Amino acid sequence: MIITDVAPLPLQCSIARTSADLEAVFRLRYLCYHRRGAIEARTDSRFRDALDDAPNQFSFLVRDTEAEPLATVRISVVRPDLGWTISPAEKVFGDHPAFQSMARSTFVEASRLCFAQTARRDAFYGLLGNMAALGEHYGVEWLTACPRVEHSEIYQRLYGFRPMAAPRKYMGVNFETELLGIRLEEIREKAERVSWMRRSWSAARAQFA
Repeated sequence: MIITDVAPLPLQCSIARTSADLEAVFRLRYLCYHRRGAIEARTDSRFRDALDDAPNQFSFLVRDTEAEPLATVRISVVRPDLGWTISPAEKVFGDHPAFQSMARSTFVEASRLCFAQTARRDAFYGLLGNMAALGEHYGVEWLTACPRVEHSEIYQRLYGFRPMAAPRKYMGVNFETELLGIRLEEIREKAERVSWMRRSWSAARAQFA
C-alpha cells in the first residue's frame, strides 16, 4: 500500500448504516480486492462475509464532495461483557497466546481496509482515527489489525502497532496477514505529540458524542 498526498478536499467519513451505503462498501471491497487478485471474480461484484451481519461490526465509508466512495474499513468491537466476541482476527489467530490475551480483555479491530484508487493519506488517517474513536467510545484496552504482510510496516511506523504473531492466511482472501496490536492508552499518548493523529481522532469523536 502506497499512501499518496492529494490536494486537501473535504471528506465525509461515517458509519455505513443504510442499505445504499452498505452496498457501496461491498462494491468498493470487491473492486479493491479483485483488482489486486486477492479474490476470484464474482458475478454480483460484491465482497462481504458473515461477520458483516453481526451487531459488533461497524463498516465506515469515506466519500468525496461528489459523494463518490473513496475508501472503507470495518471495525470490530470485542466486549465480552456485551456478548460481543467475534472478530476476523479470532477466525485466523484464535489459538495464538497473544490474541487470546487481548481477547480476555477488550479491543477494536480494523479489517477490510480498501481504497477505490490509491490510498489517500487523509482518508487513511480518517479511517484509523475512527478506529481509535470507536475504541475510546466503547472503553476498550487494545487496538488490533491484521494487514497484509507488505503493509504491516505502515501501521508500525505511523501508529506504533507491534507485531504479535507470525503471518497467517487471512479469511476470505489469498494473502497472508500479520497480527498487530497496541494499547489504546499508547495511541492516546502518541496523539498528544503528533498533530495529524490528534486532528483525525478529534474529528472522528463527533460521531460518537
